[in-house]
Amino acid sequence: MARRLLHLAFAAGMILPVCAQDMPALDLYTRVDKGHCIACHQLPAGTGPATRSDLGPALTGARMRELGRARVRDVLRDPTAANPATVMPPYGRHRILEAREIERLSEFLLALP
Repeated sequence: MARRLLHLAFAAGMILPVCAQDMPALDLYTRVDKGHCIACHQLPAGTGPATRSDLGPALTGARMRELGRARVRDVLRDPTAANPATVMPPYGRHRILEAREIERLSEFLLALP
């Protein structure tokens, strides 16, 4: 029995990281253990959960596209590089988001209306 549990735990440890890579961008945006962007930012109506969050700027597609793909990725990785006084966590530097998740979230933000 103990051996079977050990095998199950090992298998779960191998599978869970793969599942996390396939997480939809909106889930990354809302999950507490990942981006949890929703705590500070609003999305355009109809693109995600409604919130009154206003600590960070509203995330609109036009604003994201103005920043550009590389800049959006850089801000997600480490916003302190451009603004040391920011309260936004460095998701990439602190390994809250993996590189693939940052890419997925960037694409989501750039595709917003």
